[in-house]
Order: sequence, then C-alpha cells, then structure tokens
Amino acid sequence: RQAVHGVDLPRRVRRRKRGALVEQVRELRLNGAEHEAACVRMPFRYLCVLDVEATCEKSARNYVHEIIEFPVVLVDLYTREVCGEFQSYVRPTVNATLSKFCTTLTGITQSTVDQAPTLEQVLEQFDAWLDERGLRNTATRRDFAFAADGPWDLKFFLDAECKRKGINKAIYFDKWVNVKQLFADFYRCRTCKIHKMLEKQGMRFEGRLHSGIDDARNIARIATKMAEDGCKIYVNEALPPRQNFLSL
Repeated sequence: RQAVHGVDLPRRVRRRKRGALVEQVRELRLNGAEHEAACVRMPFRYLCVLDVEATCEKSARNYVHEIIEFPVVLVDLYTREVCGEFQSYVRPTVNATLSKFCTTLTGITQSTVDQAPTLEQVLEQFDAWLDERGLRNTATRRDFAFAADGPWDLKFFLDAECKRKGINKAIYFDKWVNVKQLFADFYRCRTCKIHKMLEKQGMRFEGRLHSGIDDARNIARIATKMAEDGCKIYVNEALPPRQNFLSL
C-alpha cells in the first residue's frame, strides 16, 4: 500500500469518512433531526434476527443437536419496522427421527422435517434470499448484521453443525448482536429470557414459545424497542477468527 507523509492511504480515507460522518450527525442534530442523526451513526441498517430450533431429547447428556427450523426476521433499523421474513424447516441427517419431547416442545412434526431440505440447501436458499434484496455483508460493504438471543444459535447450533458436517457457511454468520447481553448492558439489568425482556419493555410475548419464527419475531420486537429507546445496536459477539491454511 502507498503511504503519504507516513500514513497509509486506507487509514487516511477512513479518517476522512469518519470526519464527514461526525459533521453530518452534528448538522442533523442542529436541525432537530435526532432520529436521522441516530440512523447515520448506525454501523449497518438491517438486522437479521435468527432463532433456530433443533433436535433434542429430555435429560440427554452429550446429545448431538441438528437444526430443524431456520427462521430469520429482517428488521430495518432506520424505519424500525420488519421488512421481510425467511423461514425454512430443515431435515436432520444424523438423528433423522424426532423425539416425542422435541415435537412437543417445538411443535415441529416428523412429516414436516422429512419433506424439508437439508441445512446446506437451506443456507444456499437463504443466501439467495439476501441476494434478491441486494443485501451484502463484506469487508467493504456492511448492509446487515445477525442478531440472536445469546450465543447459542450461531455458535453452538449453526457453527457446530456446519463444522461436523463439513458445510461451508457464509462468513456473515461469524459475528452477531447478542441481544440478551446488549439488553442487559443498555437497561442496566441482569440478563433474562425473552418474555422477561418484553415485560421490562412493557410488552408481552406473541405467538408460540419455542416456535423459531415466533421467537425471532419477538426478539425483533425487543431490538426495535431498544433502538427506539436510544440504544446503539452493534455487533458484540463473534466466533474466533477463521484460520487460513496455505498449501506448502
């Protein structure tokens, strides 16, 4: 990279952009446009709120979970409205038969998953869904970030299953907004479950508990209310950096 007066050009460009951003925010606030100023400060416009459901068995240690529902609620943080949803059930390929406990808990039946695509196929469909909406998350353009109720969905379910099965998932799944932790930090309270977060915000849970799409919709409501209350939504959790191996 070229350097001018000892400063890398990319760094000079970033400083110039930050300066322009600060000036834009200051001008909006002087004109009384607080909401617009808050939008400009956001590192991304959209939230992809994810809450998966997975195979499970009551009181079974070392149970290997597989995702059986993959729902995403797309939230526009500028307008603070839901602007899209993606939902697909997923066919497990290791423990293909759902337990009675799993069906009772999630409401997902054996016939539903038997007819569903595999996780690898669902991830391909979701990537195409993002592409249809012109949404990108790259080193040079970040339109969206993922959000979830804690680390479980993206770290312990999705990442773990992809590693076990050799599925190459997109890098945009590697960082996310931990809504549970951000909620506790912003409102200065202990971390709590979805229905308790809603209660603290003056709302109630809507839908069926442990339905992936209903859980995702309620987490989206929580994140939207946080933004309305002045919380800056930002990525606060990530997987360890991916290793790049060179062939020698």
